[in-house]
Amino acid sequence: MELTLMLNFGFLEDPADILIFFGRFHPLVVHLPIGFLILAIIAQFASRWPKFQPIKPFLHYLWALGAISAFFAVLFGYLLSLSGDYDTDTLFWHQWSGIMVLVLSFACYFIFKKQGKSAQFVKWPLVVLVAITITYTGHLGGNLTHGSTYLLEYAPNPVRGMAGLPPKKEPRPKVTLLDSADIYLDLVQPMMDTKCISCHNPGKKKGGLLLTSYTELMKGGESGEAVTVGDAGASELFRRITLPEDHDDFMPSEGKRPLTEEEVDIIEFWITAGALPKGYVTELDSKKEIAETVNTYLGLDQNTIFSQTVNPPNTMLIDSLTDNGFIINRLMRDNYFLDANFSLSEREITQADLNLLMRLKAQLVWLDLSHSGVTDEHLQQLVQLENLVKLNLSGNAISDNGIQHLSKLTHLESLNLYNTKVSGELLNLLPKLNRLKSIYLWKTHIGDTLAVRLQEEYKNLTIVYERETFE
Repeated sequence: MELTLMLNFGFLEDPADILIFFGRFHPLVVHLPIGFLILAIIAQFASRWPKFQPIKPFLHYLWALGAISAFFAVLFGYLLSLSGDYDTDTLFWHQWSGIMVLVLSFACYFIFKKQGKSAQFVKWPLVVLVAITITYTGHLGGNLTHGSTYLLEYAPNPVRGMAGLPPKKEPRPKVTLLDSADIYLDLVQPMMDTKCISCHNPGKKKGGLLLTSYTELMKGGESGEAVTVGDAGASELFRRITLPEDHDDFMPSEGKRPLTEEEVDIIEFWITAGALPKGYVTELDSKKEIAETVNTYLGLDQNTIFSQTVNPPNTMLIDSLTDNGFIINRLMRDNYFLDANFSLSEREITQADLNLLMRLKAQLVWLDLSHSGVTDEHLQQLVQLENLVKLNLSGNAISDNGIQHLSKLTHLESLNLYNTKVSGELLNLLPKLNRLKSIYLWKTHIGDTLAVRLQEEYKNLTIVYERETFE
């Protein structure tokens, strides 16, 4: 009857913004009655022991605080429901169970205030009933916010079975190679689950759009189709996630964390490639338009070297290298990764120096051989230092013939080729150094045309060239 009366007044058809504004306070206010009432329940049971008898005269104040805060929680909750974004059945039971909490709280207040003998028979069942009703109401509120399966999503299968839920789906194996990355199952759907599903689930179907599965996503919502296959620009989903954040239609809304630039690029690629329910990235990305972005997003380009533990180097070996002009520094307190610098020795490196250096190949991750007389022949031996992450070869007479050997340094993140003779061979080298983040090419034989081409093909690589940094 109450619901019908409110409908007749028209509150639910086109609620004023001020009502929705106050309704947004519900998540803030709703925690007050929960706290007060749980405290009252605990105190009520504790007062049965002689040690806690002194709190008895104050119990009704706790019930009063719980009842008053429950009133505001119910009021703001109703105002929030006017937005119409919630599942009607769940909302109905959540609303009325909240009202029940309010009524029972006031009942407890009056009963424990009077402390009459006639109330002894009903007060304990009433307290238990309040506890049960709070739990049930909170559970329904969680369903409205996060979806009906939120609470039991990670529960053991026997518990899920008792709740009428199917067994848990086997999680997809973690992607360790780009070749095994599925465009929808490993990329798009996890994005939806993380950034979008809190507003687009069966309990809170905002805009009539569900994002809990591929089928529901492709159905669209009140605004029509969310995805226009093959055309990201015409897709409502892509339009919403690329709007300015202060736009009313921007998604995710309500101040939630927006999608990153990488995530937006991946969704754009997925839609343009046909918005398929499954398909490997490498098969769909024949032109390698999104491979680097996916590598970065999934962390496949992260170096695993520093997660390893290496043995301490031989002390006599370190002393020998130091005597030969190397400066050796330990990079980590709890590990033995080393930095070796020969650039200050004021002499050219020899085969004997390199032979000593090779004995540090497990520990050596940073190496500076700038202006050290390194030749193409030296590079052929240098690549045995397979753990190198940072390599400085600037100021040496090395050419394309030598740098082709560097393709074996698969952990390399920084490469300095300043003032060397390298040129077009970089086109063949860079695809093999998939962890490379920065390369210095100033004063090399790289021309302007090739430098621009390299940056267009490797957008995530910082290229320093002729006083300009391409990023």
